[in-house]
Parts: sequence; C-alpha cells; structure tokens
Amino acid sequence: MKILFLGQKPIGEKCFEILMEYQDENMSVAGAVSNQSCEKVWWKSNTVYNVCVENDLLFIDNSKPNEELIIENIKSNNIDFLVSVGHSWILSDSILKMVSYQAVNLHLAKLPDYKGNYTYNHAILNGEKVYGVTLHWMTDKVDQGDYFLTDEFPVAIEDTAYSLYQKSLEAGVKLFRSFAQKIKEGGEMPRIPMTGRGKFYSRKSLDGLRKINDLNNTEEVLRKSRAFYFPPFENAYFLIDNRKFYIIPSFDEKEKSE
Repeated sequence: MKILFLGQKPIGEKCFEILMEYQDENMSVAGAVSNQSCEKVWWKSNTVYNVCVENDLLFIDNSKPNEELIIENIKSNNIDFLVSVGHSWILSDSILKMVSYQAVNLHLAKLPDYKGNYTYNHAILNGEKVYGVTLHWMTDKVDQGDYFLTDEFPVAIEDTAYSLYQKSLEAGVKLFRSFAQKIKEGGEMPRIPMTGRGKFYSRKSLDGLRKINDLNNTEEVLRKSRAFYFPPFENAYFLIDNRKFYIIPSFDEKEKSE
C-alpha cells in the first residue's frame, strides 16, 4: 500500500510522524501535501515539509488547492490510499475515484454533529457536555462517509475552545495510532455506517459572535469568553464607546470541581 498524506497543523504533523513510524514492507508513505512555509500559519511550523525533504519524499505545497498536481502524482507514484488530517482543501470526487475511495479523514469533532470549521468554539457555544473525534472514510460529501474509528470525552465546566482542542489532539493522536496499527496489520478495515444529518459550520460561522451584548448576563459572558479563548485568535469582547475590551476566562478551584 502506498499512501499520500494530506494535512497540516499540530495534529497533522503528529499523525504524519506516526505514519512514517509504522512503515514496513506492506505500507509506505510516498509523500505529502502540506504547508511549505511556517510564516503564515498560526502554528508556526512546517514539520511535514521538513520530514519529506529529509526522507526524499514527494511534496506538494497546499497554499492553493493544487488538484492537478495531486492527480498527476497519484498516477505517477501509484498511490492507492489517501490519508487526510487537517487538510486545507476539499478533495474532489475525481481524486477519490482514483484510489477507489480508499481514503480516510481524521476530524477533530463528533460527526455528523459538527461538520466543517471551528467546531471547538461551537461546541462550547452550544453547551455540549460531550465532545469527540472521528476517523471516517471519505466520500464526495464533506465530513460524511462510514466511520472507521471514533472516541468521545466529557467537556468540563472550565474548558475553553483551546483546552477542548488540546483534549481533541490527544484523543485524535491515540485514534490515529490505532488506525496506523490496523493498516499495518492488514485485513478487513472497519466501516460503520454514519447516521444522522448533523450541521456544517462554514468558515464564516463565527462572524459576529465574539461580541458580548449584555455584561449583566453572566451566562453569556462565561460562555462566550470560554468559546473564544484560543490563542492567538481574537477573544470575546464588549464595546464601550466603540472600543473593544477583551475578556479572558478564569476559574477557581471550587468551580473546576463542580
């Protein structure tokens, strides 16, 4: 099996390292599609690119979709499996067909409930008590397809979008390592039907939500301050004379135990 990896961000970098670690005579990583530059990304790292250079693997920069180049390299390198983790662009059905839909995606949210973007923020805004991560087979519809593996964990009262992201990273890495082991062992791979419609959150889904409208509404202040704490991005704020004042959440030990 020859794998093309498509991904970035801390979760993508860690999962790529795991794939490289699990290579053997039956499974190899042909290359990756990721960010070449680390200057314009919030995580300030380009580990996937560096690993590809060090190991003389094919690399495609993802600063734009580059679909034609991906197709060309799937053909020329006999790629038969795609692994997506934090990939920037939606893969077309024509690309998925080239590998007979042997393609999986790790999504750091519960599916189908939280499809798309900014799922940590929305989970806090929606008052979720449980969150999760999903590894699923890819189809021509975004964040759909049968489950491969899933995991869930509680959302604590003190969780912010950032701490929920950190929990998701840990769960996602654990899930991905289980996936890599299954791939290495060979045999039949899980396909559990995904049911329900869920909701898709677009890249504009947080527009206008950071503003706290009523400082006397404790629930709104707490919820939005938690939902929008994710450095280095903008925090929740309120306005006085059209000037922004930001709110950063904090919790004492009594609150954390409740």
